[in-house]
Amino acid sequence: MSSELANNLINAESIEAFLRQLNGDGGWQIVSMLKAEVDRLLGCDLNQASTLVDRIEQLAARLNDPLSKAFAEASRARVLHFTGRHSQADEFYERAINAMRTAKLRTEAARIQKQHIDALKHLGRYADALQVARAARRVLARSDAVELAQLETNVGNIYYQLDRYKKALEHYDRAREIFQSAGDDAMRAFVDFSRSNVFTETDRPDEALTLLESAAAAWEKAGRDLLAAQARFHIAYLQFLKGNYNSALTSYYQARDRLSELGSNQLVAFCNLDIAETLLALNAFDEANESAAVARATFTDLGMEYESAKAAMIEALAMLGLRQFDAAQTDLLAARELFQRSGNKTFAALADSYLAELAIQKGDTQDAINRASAALKVFGRQRLATRIAHLKLLQARAAYQAGDKTKSARMARAALRAVEKLFAPGVSYQAYHLLGRIERDRKRRSNALDYFRRAVETIEKLRGGISADEFKATFLRDKIEAYEDAISACLDEGSREMIEEAFRLVESSKSRALADLLARYVREPESGSGSQFRGPSAETRARLQKLIEDLNWYSSQAGLEDDKGSQRSAEVAERYRAAVVKCERQIARLFRRLEHEDAAFADIQRMRAASVSDLRDALEEDETAIEYFTTGDQVSAFIASRNGVRVARGIASKRELERVLAALRFQIEKFNYGSEYVEAYFGQLKRATGEHLAHIYKSIFAPVERMIESERLIIIPHGALHYVPFHALCDANGYLIERFEISYAPSAAVLKLCRARRSQLEAEHAQSANSKSRNSNLRSRPNSLNGDLLVALGMVERGTPNIEEEIDALAALFPKSVRLTGNEATRANLKRFAPQARFLHLASHGYFRRDNPMFSFLKLADSHLNFYSLLDLKLNAEMVTLSACHTGVNMVFPGDELHGLMRGFLHAGAPSLVASLWAVSDRSTAEFMREMYGQIRAGAAKRAALRAAQLRIKDDYGHPYYWAPFVLMGNPL
Repeated sequence: MSSELANNLINAESIEAFLRQLNGDGGWQIVSMLKAEVDRLLGCDLNQASTLVDRIEQLAARLNDPLSKAFAEASRARVLHFTGRHSQADEFYERAINAMRTAKLRTEAARIQKQHIDALKHLGRYADALQVARAARRVLARSDAVELAQLETNVGNIYYQLDRYKKALEHYDRAREIFQSAGDDAMRAFVDFSRSNVFTETDRPDEALTLLESAAAAWEKAGRDLLAAQARFHIAYLQFLKGNYNSALTSYYQARDRLSELGSNQLVAFCNLDIAETLLALNAFDEANESAAVARATFTDLGMEYESAKAAMIEALAMLGLRQFDAAQTDLLAARELFQRSGNKTFAALADSYLAELAIQKGDTQDAINRASAALKVFGRQRLATRIAHLKLLQARAAYQAGDKTKSARMARAALRAVEKLFAPGVSYQAYHLLGRIERDRKRRSNALDYFRRAVETIEKLRGGISADEFKATFLRDKIEAYEDAISACLDEGSREMIEEAFRLVESSKSRALADLLARYVREPESGSGSQFRGPSAETRARLQKLIEDLNWYSSQAGLEDDKGSQRSAEVAERYRAAVVKCERQIARLFRRLEHEDAAFADIQRMRAASVSDLRDALEEDETAIEYFTTGDQVSAFIASRNGVRVARGIASKRELERVLAALRFQIEKFNYGSEYVEAYFGQLKRATGEHLAHIYKSIFAPVERMIESERLIIIPHGALHYVPFHALCDANGYLIERFEISYAPSAAVLKLCRARRSQLEAEHAQSANSKSRNSNLRSRPNSLNGDLLVALGMVERGTPNIEEEIDALAALFPKSVRLTGNEATRANLKRFAPQARFLHLASHGYFRRDNPMFSFLKLADSHLNFYSLLDLKLNAEMVTLSACHTGVNMVFPGDELHGLMRGFLHAGAPSLVASLWAVSDRSTAEFMREMYGQIRAGAAKRAALRAAQLRIKDDYGHPYYWAPFVLMGNPL
């Protein structure tokens, strides 16, 4: 009846027309019935509820009696309440209740009071809320049992927020018994939802999950979509607590979209807050800070101090991760004061635990111990096992920092006992790691190794719940030391088995994001050349594509404005730059979401770390691989061949290498000063560069050279060594390129996959050739391999006049070639012709973005080609060459993960990639590429062809700036 009445009111041409439909039966009772429909809609769609309240207020104004106005104000209070505007809601509730009491409608007033107490709770007026509840209970206890049960639920929520969990459960249990008797599943769901919050806080996640799933199902069945979405994002939080980060973020994003559609800014803010907490666990501190700040701004705008303080704590933790200690401390102290003032001792203690963490990072062990001890008393009374364990861990870390290893070990073991039957990997791995260090300090190597292994095993279990490419790297930010300590402990043992375990740990310590992405080609050979994303995320893909188009447009407009010289408008240029930054953020965020949602990404989370056997099997008989790694400040290396693996420990200092590398880069960058400067100081530049290259040779190559068994090397760098041109290292006998053929790989796992990818492409190429011979009268399919087809794209600009000559020379080498220059060098043409190519050559200006490496790009005629622009491209090429500046430069993320333009082409399926480590000479590069491709056409392997080109240009130009910028990544044959 209420729904029909509401529809009639909304659809009526006017209030008078609606009243005529009632045949004179209009009165405050009608407004009361409409208010009941508002209550129902609040659990379904806030937008519809708000629309109905607008019409109710018009109706009340037309009826012009105090009670009609009171029910209209109660309706408005409900919408304000659900949209988080609790202060305004409070005023409307008060007026409605007073009017109903004046009219002797005590039951109706009590029903509004029952709703009012929840707004008072959000305002932190707990005493007032309990007083209103007592008044309402006296009336409702004599009338409607269901109404009384709703009141008990709301009172329980007050005690929950006051962290009096036992008292809260008493009220919830009373309410649940009444709803159970009444058979009202939708109402019982409110109690289950509230009880789940208590169980979440008290380390009973499985019970909480059961209750939330039951509540979500009941609300979905009843059509209460808003409430169901709220339950779903609480389920996401439990997934996060269980370490299922991928599932959690997917659920959050879906729930947030739905809540936004249904008009609940307040619940969207709660979603953003939980997303921020998940991002914190992934060490994505910038993104966590941004998400928490958005939530905090909404809560502040809504006057929700308690929730705003919770958001401030998450922001503070993000700033702590970014080592912005002063800002973090300010927010934590302010949040603690608010919680203390409102009587919430649990959250005040939680703020103390975070302040203890801050004190440890600042080196103030006494403050850390004091704050942890104070918080421990509060959590101990509540029996909150996970938080107790975390505080004991903090005490253990503080004691270790202070030199008290006995106390540290005792507290670390106490932390482990506290979570023995719980899922608390964040506590467990840190406790194991700390105990390992204590045992190592006590010279108990076997015990230390055992603890380090447990720490790594715990981390590895957590990594399986992460799908986003970027997060796989950031997650390892604070965990690398556990792997490094385990590696050192294995090598200290020294046996063959321990060396092999150390190798597995080195590969495990690397983020496997790129390997995961490459693995899909081996698993899915029939995936075709279209989009690599499938499943339910078509809408997300479409939004991503639109954002990429927008980015290209804004970037081009910004460039055009900059080209105006004196006519340039700084205001217009800044507007376009701001739009570019905004687009880049949205693209990165949407891509992460796509990784979480899409079945294709979910299917590739199986990549394991490579073993010594994997590396040896990936090598040819005449190849040696050198895989570098670091433990603390020490650089070490594994030297592997088909015959076995050896290790060279502590061959160099990481800090010293980074210093010399910085000096080397400075010398190389002097070539940007112009030709006159280079000609004037050429001898000095060559001498200084040679000294740095010789220093690096002596540090990292000379100690392993005697272990090398062949002339063909595969270098697997680590950290800053990704910037080292190993082929240009030198000693008194000359450059390494004169003694070795050298290629590179990001990891042993990636090398293995690149070689498997090459074998797969050769099989497809042979199959395509056989098919063509059988069907010689048929034209080949647009996306099939086309013999030795070269697709060469070049963008000639001022400063790069030789690019067109380079493209022409390469096209002349290949009878089958597609030449894309000038206005034809577009993304659409690249997308059209690249899948056909056996060799793909891109010659254009390259730009490395240190501020945002995934947006490093090659300049095309109509757009910028960055990592995200390559997502819908599947390459069949045996080799891709990026004949431009800085195309092989990457930002090395935690876990030795490389982020840059090169990643996009490996991601697109290229098994071999030639790219540059620095800005290149236009003239020497054109000659270099002619020589390299000429060697390939003559039958040379890619690595041998690259070496021949390097030697030829070295003889002609001398300085490594000209001949050494290009490296071969991936499969070298």
